[in-house]
Amino acid sequence: MIKLCTIDLDGTLFDNQKNISEENKIAILNAKRNGCKIVIATGRPYNGVLPVLKELDLISDEDYVICYNGAKVFNVKTMELIFSTTISGKVVKELYQESKRLGTYFHAFKKNEDLITDVHNPYTDVEVKINKIVDHIVDFKMLEDNEEFLKCMMVGEGSTVDEAMKNLNSKYYETYSVVRSAPIFLEFLNKSTNKGTALEALASYLNIKMEETMAIGDAGNDLAMIEKASLGVAMENSFPEVKKVANFITTSNETSGVAKALNQFVNLK
Repeated sequence: MIKLCTIDLDGTLFDNQKNISEENKIAILNAKRNGCKIVIATGRPYNGVLPVLKELDLISDEDYVICYNGAKVFNVKTMELIFSTTISGKVVKELYQESKRLGTYFHAFKKNEDLITDVHNPYTDVEVKINKIVDHIVDFKMLEDNEEFLKCMMVGEGSTVDEAMKNLNSKYYETYSVVRSAPIFLEFLNKSTNKGTALEALASYLNIKMEETMAIGDAGNDLAMIEKASLGVAMENSFPEVKKVANFITTSNETSGVAKALNQFVNLK
């Protein structure tokens, strides 16, 4: 029996217009009634996911959320922190310099969830809009080495990020958790941080066995949780590497693939 299911948002639960279908909503409601805890797992900050949690009625003291691609896991109502990791200001400054070498823009989220950048850019507008936050312009060279950050990101158009990934100093892949959450976002987190680690931490906290877990996603930042879950589900529109590790491939985000997966494995007739 599946007792815990983590679900990604963009490209997974959301259709291409950022809406949640009625079929997905009904399937999630039925899954909850069948004793499965539904947990949104996203790269977004809390403010960016809160409207979704309200829409799905996942705002009780028995509901949890995974934010920042696993850097924060907490109770939605009480805000009790279940799991958290950070990177240092020294790391952020070094990666900022690497982003300049690679020709990308650069964002970082401080531990208090402030979004910072050195220059407002089109991709800052994307962050501000989808996450309902404001950005702060800072001089990255002035950051304190011991300041704590949830994650930092190299951002740009898809082809620019493609090139950045090819030319990124290989030491960064070895030293940090590097995930591509969207074509325009390449994220850097603590080496121990990903949605899979967050899923494990939450399952342990809830005394749920990993054999009783399921994860649904589509992109590189979902890869770890799809691998870690007993039942990893990839969307039909997933990146090829995500499909490769999945136990099951559902239909696309445009055809309520989340509902189809939940109905097949959780909402058993």
